[in-house]
Amino acid sequence: MEELYLLKKITSILDDKQGEDIVAFKISEVSSLADYILICTANSEVHGRALADYLSENLKKEGVKFLAVEGKENSRWICMDYGEVIVHIMTSKEREFYHLESIWGACDKLTPEFLGVS
Repeated sequence: MEELYLLKKITSILDDKQGEDIVAFKISEVSSLADYILICTANSEVHGRALADYLSENLKKEGVKFLAVEGKENSRWICMDYGEVIVHIMTSKEREFYHLESIWGACDKLTPEFLGVS
């Protein structure tokens, strides 16, 4: 699956399940880790787990499986590696504390409109 399509699909799935403050950065210019990183806020640990499950179930239907997942046991910060796209689902407290946006802030930030969310 083409990475930009995958990024938009992930964004749409998380938005459908009320993922909040979804933001993505194009990191391929500065990192070999992935092409894109996506950050999404969950309103609780239960919501975070639900977002991760919903995402993996929906992408699995299209034949896309994550390479690795970390953090589902505590659900405050779940990291899902889809190869070209790495997804971080975080509670607002974790997101505020770790502020991943500051790490990738020099990279191209993709607007919500571009990602297909409002």
